[in-house]
Amino acid sequence: MIYLIIIIIITLYFFLFFKNIGENTKVSFRNNKLIMVILFFLLIISGYFFNNSGIINQKEYSSILNQHYEIRKNISTIKKNIPILLTKLQDEPDYYKGWVMLAKSYIITDQLMESSIAYERALSLKATDPVILEEFISVLIKMDPKSNKEKILKYFNKLVSFNNSDLNIYNMMLNYSIDINDAELTKSILSDIVSNPEIKDKDQYQSALNQMDKSDIFDLRVNITQENYSSLIKYNYIFFILKEDGSKFPFAVVKFSNNALPKIFSINSSNKMISDSMIPKSVRLYIKGSNQPSVNNNMYDIYKSDIIDLSQSEEYIIN
Repeated sequence: MIYLIIIIIITLYFFLFFKNIGENTKVSFRNNKLIMVILFFLLIISGYFFNNSGIINQKEYSSILNQHYEIRKNISTIKKNIPILLTKLQDEPDYYKGWVMLAKSYIITDQLMESSIAYERALSLKATDPVILEEFISVLIKMDPKSNKEKILKYFNKLVSFNNSDLNIYNMMLNYSIDINDAELTKSILSDIVSNPEIKDKDQYQSALNQMDKSDIFDLRVNITQENYSSLIKYNYIFFILKEDGSKFPFAVVKFSNNALPKIFSINSSNKMISDSMIPKSVRLYIKGSNQPSVNNNMYDIYKSDIIDLSQSEEYIIN
């Protein structure tokens, strides 16, 4: 509407502009040049108006609005039907299709906890439909992928038991393990794929598994200069700690007493706090001193390194 008003205003402007050029000039509708100029500007502005006003897409907008109305109407109907379905299930607790309908209804109304309970009840009656299993897994992942890990893996394994050569299922499992950052689970899934004789095309999975095996191994040689060595042996025990950059938790730790501290030694895979954890790319080396042989609250902060890339660095010199 605003564009139409602008068109009228501009038309009047040009009309009056030409009308008032010279005191004796009069507007004549027989003046072809004047008419052509006004029509030219009207066409340009009208074209701009139609292209930008949304009139051309009005049918599409109306269609979308109608669809949204139907969706809202369906959701409202589903909400009204849920109590009816619950009453029916109280009378017929073994009605499998009813539990599935209830689970799907709860998904639409965004009640994931209730949906998971309904799916679990349905699967306790019959767990042979892969589609229902996938839907249940999806709900569990949306709720909490880590705390529901045991259930998720249980039903993933159920899917695999239906067809252990279906790579789509294994890929879903891999996506899940990567999303929750579970390296051990990822390796286990890759190993299952590689060792499965029913799966033929598995070169990429073998390659990924080999890469993960390599990422489990590191060996960083630490070289202490004489000046730093003298300051370190003032403490009874010296702790060399690797932490992933930004993390509060140790990734690998080596401890020496002051009378057994070498000037050159290695921190390697055998010193990891969790043996099967993946090797972080960027770490920092922290050195702490203590008069006690175990970790305690009275340790002294001695040294903090710059970021070390374990995939590129073989030696680190403390200076």
